[in-house]
Amino acid sequence: MGERPDQDSPDVTMPRFLILLPALLLGACAYHTSRSSIVVVTDAKSVVENCTKLGEIDGQDSVQSIMTIDKTRDSVITRLKIRAAEMDGTHVFATVADIKWKGPDTKGSVYKCKP
Repeated sequence: MGERPDQDSPDVTMPRFLILLPALLLGACAYHTSRSSIVVVTDAKSVVENCTKLGEIDGQDSVQSIMTIDKTRDSVITRLKIRAAEMDGTHVFATVADIKWKGPDTKGSVYKCKP
């Protein structure tokens, strides 16, 4: 059987997949769901003062030590939102919400606020 010229051979396809595999694995670490995308992360106490506190969470991850500060901040916020959504929270009060955040505090308080 001859190969079709518009298809890559299996030898070419496999290395491409192996190159993309680390990116796929990193992307699967933390991702928003429809529930977590509505969670608000704030550093303004006034936003959550009339809300019910549900508990404390941490956005820490072992990968943070090799990531830049901007990527670390984004991933911490994502993990805080996911963990807050799992607790049925609507808001997270955390210092990481400050755009000038440089670490190391990755903790936050989860609140449920009425609309």
